[in-house]
Amino acid sequence: MGISQLQLRPVAPADIEQLDAFRRANWDADIEMPFGYSAPGVETIIAEKGDQIVGALTGIKTVVFDFMKNPGAFNNDLYAAVLMMERALACAAQKGDIAVAYVAVPVHLTEYIDIVKRSGYEEACQNCVILRRPLRKELTPSLADERSNETA
Repeated sequence: MGISQLQLRPVAPADIEQLDAFRRANWDADIEMPFGYSAPGVETIIAEKGDQIVGALTGIKTVVFDFMKNPGAFNNDLYAAVLMMERALACAAQKGDIAVAYVAVPVHLTEYIDIVKRSGYEEACQNCVILRRPLRKELTPSLADERSNETA
């Protein structure tokens, strides 16, 4: 099948039953729709070939929080700072129809994971790899790129 045979369109109410059936057919993957298929900050696109749905892709406006800490700061100060800053940025994000916030934490930082959980976050996407693709030109190279250039 070529790409020229596919048609894209927004999700329609008549699609919901079929999409729910697709989700139930994939129990080996955790496909949740906590915000539905179409809402503020949520869009779903249907790909069809003829009259048959090939698939659907839901995009949810998200914000990802990255925290840089002073290694010499006290834990109580860090917790208070993270909580206050996250709440301020979350409020601003909500004004822009952001539907959900994510925090990516390296698995070995168990104490930080506990702090984030106490702040209202839950584990998501267990046993999954979080992949990233910038949708805008990045201003600076990643830290990993900088480190590899230093060792070259």
